[in-house]
Amino acid sequence: MHRIMKRHIGLLVALLVFIPCLCAHAQTPIVEEPNYTPTLTFDVATIRLAPPPDAHFHVSVSSPPHSSRFEATNLPMKALLQIAYGFDAPVVGAPDWVASTFYNIQARSDEDSDARLAKLTTNEVRLEKRNAIRVLLAERLGLKTHLETRNSSIYNLVVGKGGVKMQLVPPPPAGEAPVTPPPADVQAHGSQHGLEFVGSNAPLRAITGALSSMVEAPVVDKTGLNGIYNYTLQFGREWSANDPNGWPEIFTAVQEQLGLKLEAVHESVPNLVVDHITKPTEN
Repeated sequence: MHRIMKRHIGLLVALLVFIPCLCAHAQTPIVEEPNYTPTLTFDVATIRLAPPPDAHFHVSVSSPPHSSRFEATNLPMKALLQIAYGFDAPVVGAPDWVASTFYNIQARSDEDSDARLAKLTTNEVRLEKRNAIRVLLAERLGLKTHLETRNSSIYNLVVGKGGVKMQLVPPPPAGEAPVTPPPADVQAHGSQHGLEFVGSNAPLRAITGALSSMVEAPVVDKTGLNGIYNYTLQFGREWSANDPNGWPEIFTAVQEQLGLKLEAVHESVPNLVVDHITKPTEN
């Protein structure tokens, strides 16, 4: 049971990839703007060690668009690092507790900051929030990092031979004004057969993010698909290996159930190297 609980934790952490952690627009990555300098910091922030996980363990992240508020429950610091610096760069050099110790976080700025955020573009808001989280990590954890290009194992996500098997969410009819799509969402379930993702309104970036956490390596979207999808993915884990009705391993499941394929390659990619980090202070 303890092993199953640990695997559940790993699953729920994976979901953070596409929970709307920096805003609801998970469809597009944060774009660097050389002529824009973010300045947002949190005025009030608490970081507290989360209670030990039990059968009702869950991970949640909330950061509404155009608001300085950031809240997280049962969040490992590795996930916060990836929120602040991106999920595309592997995190290396961090101590084990960064991935295995969970925290509850509440942070916000003042009303004037919220009013300023309301006037910014979506991308500028995401840059501001990312800056606030980076400052929090530096102040409370003494975080020091650098980017270093290393030859690393990554996966390219491509369309399989049989074509896409996910359900395409229909775009608005021609002539109608485009509407902002709802944020990507996923329901996760664990059983003796393995793990199940039931995703809705998911762009490919959300799907590659979830897969990246499960295979513990960057997954790069090479599908050329621009749509939003609903899907179900069922795959086995360590505890289901001896189950005669266990689901297939994740690489097979992605191909058979999503119509996609994970192709392993080695490439030189930026790695986020952790030079220094300490366990956070609560105040």
